Amino acid sequence: MNERQNQDSAEAARRTELRSRIRPLGPETPDEAFLPFLDLCFNWSLDKPRIDVDELIERDDAAFYFKDWGREGDIAVAAYAKDPNGGDAADEQPAEDQSAEDQSADDHPAGGHDGAADSEPEIIGLAWLRLAAFDAVIEKSTDTTAEAGSRFAGYGWVAGDIPELSLAVLPDHQSQGIGGMLLDVVCTLAKMSGFPAVSLSVEDGNGAARLYHDRGFVTVGRNGNADILVRRLK
Repeated sequence: MNERQNQDSAEAARRTELRSRIRPLGPETPDEAFLPFLDLCFNWSLDKPRIDVDELIERDDAAFYFKDWGREGDIAVAAYAKDPNGGDAADEQPAEDQSAEDQSADDHPAGGHDGAADSEPEIIGLAWLRLAAFDAVIEKSTDTTAEAGSRFAGYGWVAGDIPELSLAVLPDHQSQGIGGMLLDVVCTLAKMSGFPAVSLSVEDGNGAARLYHDRGFVTVGRNGNADILVRRLK
């Protein structure tokens, strides 16, 4: 086996091990599990003032992405530091540069366990989908008064039947392909659930946009200083 074949074999083994650490999250997942990743999504840029988690919890636009998790249409997958079934964590490979695929995605959202119990594997990356509430969508799409949008429907909202994606990976675990794999899995689950597409919002300057374009997302509009992207699933 030549050097190239050895490299390919090692990469295949690494991806197989990583897949064993990715699992769906159920509707019983506590809201607090999302907070570390929500923090990363809102605070992805070091050049902007930081928003404290305590403030995010009180903000309607942040609460939209995690509060009362488990309602109809909610889908989430987590990457763990070790196999949730008891396997050992993979040897982590250092990287000189941060990969775009592991930066926080949706600039407006993402979760994990902060200080998880020793018996529970740590969540190191999270990708999740959420539909806007129907009444919020109606208000956003039809109300043209000054009160329009008072019921937040998501920064990446495009249609009532298309959920919005949020994704983030903890800094110490970036540049390992986790973001891309989470994205692939959550989109597969969305397709199996019958959703025609998924959307997201990515702010100008966020390198995660490259990951989304590489995975088939296309720009369909703008929301403030962010692009709205959509990936068709059917």
